[in-house]
Amino acid sequence: MTLQEAIAILRSPEGKDETRRVYLLRRAVDFAEIQMRAGGLSRDESEELVDAVAAVAEELFPGSAETFRIVYGVRLRRVIDEVFGASD
Repeated sequence: MTLQEAIAILRSPEGKDETRRVYLLRRAVDFAEIQMRAGGLSRDESEELVDAVAAVAEELFPGSAETFRIVYGVRLRRVIDEVFGASD
């Protein structure tokens, strides 16, 4: 694929929609991490927040539960462990 072909794909309506959905998911993940690190949530609330972000991912990208778990779930689990200590 050439650079021009990649640019054409990203400028297409489908490419723009994909870019928008990726942006929204990244913002949701970043927001969850910020909230957990801010210290106002309990471990249970943090885990509920991760579940809520996973639901957003599923809405934006149907069938993406496993991908979310691998890409973002690991990151958010690490944040929970850093904030609250490793779970049993």
